[in-house]
Amino acid sequence: MESPVDSAIQVEKVSLWRATREIFRDSRSTLKYVLNECPASWRTIRSGMSWCCLLLIINGAFWLFGGLLFASLEGWHESRYKCGALRIRRHFIEELWEQSAILPEDEWRELARQRLIDFEDQLHEAFSAGLTSYTGKRTWGFWDAVAFSMTTVSTIGYGHIVPVTWLGRMITICYSTFGIPLFLILLAESGLLLTRILKLSWVYIVRFGATPSGKRICHSKLINNLLRLIHNTINKIFEQGKSKRLVGPLFETFQGIYNNAINSVNTSRTFSVDDQFDISALVAICLLFLYLLWGSILFFLSEDWSPLEAFYFVYITLTTIGFGDYVPQHPLALLTSVVYIIFGLALTGLCLNTIQGELLRKSDNVRGKLCALLGLQLNCNEVVDLGCPGSEIFLPAETSFPSEPVPLPSEKVPLPSEMPFQSEETDPIQLETTEIEKKDQ
Repeated sequence: MESPVDSAIQVEKVSLWRATREIFRDSRSTLKYVLNECPASWRTIRSGMSWCCLLLIINGAFWLFGGLLFASLEGWHESRYKCGALRIRRHFIEELWEQSAILPEDEWRELARQRLIDFEDQLHEAFSAGLTSYTGKRTWGFWDAVAFSMTTVSTIGYGHIVPVTWLGRMITICYSTFGIPLFLILLAESGLLLTRILKLSWVYIVRFGATPSGKRICHSKLINNLLRLIHNTINKIFEQGKSKRLVGPLFETFQGIYNNAINSVNTSRTFSVDDQFDISALVAICLLFLYLLWGSILFFLSEDWSPLEAFYFVYITLTTIGFGDYVPQHPLALLTSVVYIIFGLALTGLCLNTIQGELLRKSDNVRGKLCALLGLQLNCNEVVDLGCPGSEIFLPAETSFPSEPVPLPSEKVPLPSEMPFQSEETDPIQLETTEIEKKDQ
């Protein structure tokens, strides 16, 4: 006979299975609804994906060409010096072995000392030529050169591998002159595509939140208590910081940014899926952190790094700082994540620009309060009269310029109806719901 505990567990499993099925069903139906609601945006995203793939193929071909070029030039220079060091070391060992049975001990020691000096001179010459790796390890392999080409045109520049010949350095200048603009075009198009994908994803999240499964998730006790705890903790920190004398305006600014982000999420309004990355600074920070966390997990699994080291590497890479203290062991690990790096560079640039713009808008109030507190005066504007007696020597009195350009008789002035007009195809979406729709739901 089945016990009451087993029956309760069975009921819980069935309810969880039904809830999971409802979530998948509602998510699939929401996706179809959003795609039917935003057909122009979906066509634009598909076209943008095709265009970005074409640009990625062009950039990839350019990186392969650079890898072949640098591997041939710098690899030949590297092999020449390393082969000389290997030859001297091999002859050194063979000669010592042959002469050990013939020469006396003093002469054998003198010969060994002279051969060691020759080997040290060869190593010093190779090091002066820019070689820093072991003789049995190649620095300028083909895939290493391809990784160098990609990091050069993307302005990351790790610095763990650099050209050492003057011809290689001159070719690097010419290569980056054409490669950087080509990569920036790919970066700009990726940013536009990423913006549209994020906005369409937000529409999907809002529509899914209106479904029964979405309402069950949003109104669950665990999520509500967690969000309330985070919100109260952040407001408590802001209130304590605002009571400080010097840092009070800064905490007030951060509280304004936080409230702006909360209001932008809670408001229901008409939403346009376009190329404008108009999100709040706090949402941009959260979005960037999630993207960095995803990349750090990938490199933590592929490299022998700790989670903190992987997160540090991803941040240094996507911000194009590129210290070079942490680099993937094999260049193919870097090249296989090129799509993640390209979208990450675009997302990092968009998020940092958003954070900078909002901080600049909020900084006027902070600057005024801090200057008043410290007794500083920054906004001092004066009007100077430059009408001195000798100013006529620069501009003759009879010289006059018309305030507006006058068209020639042969020129035809276009009418307003003949002016070109360009319109951008966007999808305005009404995210707010009326009372009748709420009752129907």
